[in-house]
Amino acid sequence: MMVPLFFCLGFMFAVLYIDMVFDVSARGHRHTGKPLPPDVLEPIVTYYRYITKNPFLLIGILTTALASIIAEIRYALVPAWAGYASLALILLTMLTGVLKIIPQAQRLAAGKDSIEQQTTLVHGLLPFHTVMMVNVFLLIAVQLMAKYL
Repeated sequence: MMVPLFFCLGFMFAVLYIDMVFDVSARGHRHTGKPLPPDVLEPIVTYYRYITKNPFLLIGILTTALASIIAEIRYALVPAWAGYASLALILLTMLTGVLKIIPQAQRLAAGKDSIEQQTTLVHGLLPFHTVMMVNVFLLIAVQLMAKYL
């Protein structure tokens, strides 16, 4: 596994872990039909306000991971199956992040929506965070299998 890719995957895992901590804190209120209580909603909105101020860091991490995987393929640093599987996973991860999570998190961070709409946005993030977390785990697994098999 290339060092930059390792660091990118670790960073993505850490950010997704924090995101999912907030998702889980809101999950208990998902089926109540009521807005999230302020003690649950406010920390989530504040977190997204800070993390989405400059989404280019997150996009840069994803782009660095993509460039590392392309380099692995180009220079045959991993078997072809591992390179192309990693490429598919990172592209799916990037699409999920850029098209779904970042815009939704930015809207949540703006705080212009009603509490009910913010609650809906918070609950809508869990499936996308789960997909991204699975992708990161699969990327790590593919890279480790390529190295040790």
